[in-house]
Amino acid sequence: MKKQPKQQKITALYERLSRDDELSGDSNSIINQKKLLEKYATEQGFTNLIHYTDDGWSGTNFERPDWKRLLNDIEDGLVGCVIVKDMSRIGHNYLQVGFYTDVLFREKQVRFIAITNGVDSINGESNEFAPFLNIMNEWYVRDTSRKIKSVLHAKGMEGKHLTGNVIYGYKKDPEDANHWLIDEEAAANVRCIFQLIIDGLGPSQIARLLTSEKVERPFYYLAIQGLGSCKGSCDMSKPYTWTASTITDMLKKQEYMGHTVNFRNYKESYKDKLSKKVDPEDWVIFENTQEAIVDEDTWNMVQKI
Repeated sequence: MKKQPKQQKITALYERLSRDDELSGDSNSIINQKKLLEKYATEQGFTNLIHYTDDGWSGTNFERPDWKRLLNDIEDGLVGCVIVKDMSRIGHNYLQVGFYTDVLFREKQVRFIAITNGVDSINGESNEFAPFLNIMNEWYVRDTSRKIKSVLHAKGMEGKHLTGNVIYGYKKDPEDANHWLIDEEAAANVRCIFQLIIDGLGPSQIARLLTSEKVERPFYYLAIQGLGSCKGSCDMSKPYTWTASTITDMLKKQEYMGHTVNFRNYKESYKDKLSKKVDPEDWVIFENTQEAIVDEDTWNMVQKI
């Protein structure tokens, strides 16, 4: 029987671009990264080139789709070499990057090359410098995070909204992004919900009523206008499915009295994915920064109920 030829391993060309990279010009663009990697791989005699590309993903997030696809192919023994423009394309957490380049790739016998850093895993001297590059990449992100946090704190202490998204019932002022205007269509529903609570209905009853009357729920209403934090993840197949938790969350918002409420939550580190809640007595509240949808007496009455 004729022996089957051994499958040629993949030369993985990995590109990543974050929104911060976009601000620094075209040198890091996905197109230019691909050109650089293809040129280098071809000149060095690599074959079976396959691109793995994560566009718009931060280097602190290792849940990138194509990065995970690359790791799966490495685990399956399909990849012989990984080539990147520089070490920061892999990521900005020096411990995680070090695990991939020094542990996983080595275990799977995957050669690793970072072109502009002069790193090549078959060159012992270049490998000795790689950990320092990883630490510098993480330091850069940590320093940037600290500066952004400082800017946001200053903005928050000036009474400006820290969220880039308006809440249901408001819309951004086209002449001032920091100012909210009332969205009359949604605001009418907010006022109705507050009044129904005063009339004796509970959140679950109100949710069922709004669902039966086919009132668009807040996430859906904002998403179809390209607004809100869930515009890319909203389940668009359920436009009218209100819940009791949606109602109770709305009833707690002091913004409906016309106030700006800042510093409700925080992250201890830029590495944290989830925010921690701040005690309400430590919130910073600026009154009468936008037109109120419900008056203070109504809001306070609903809180007592």
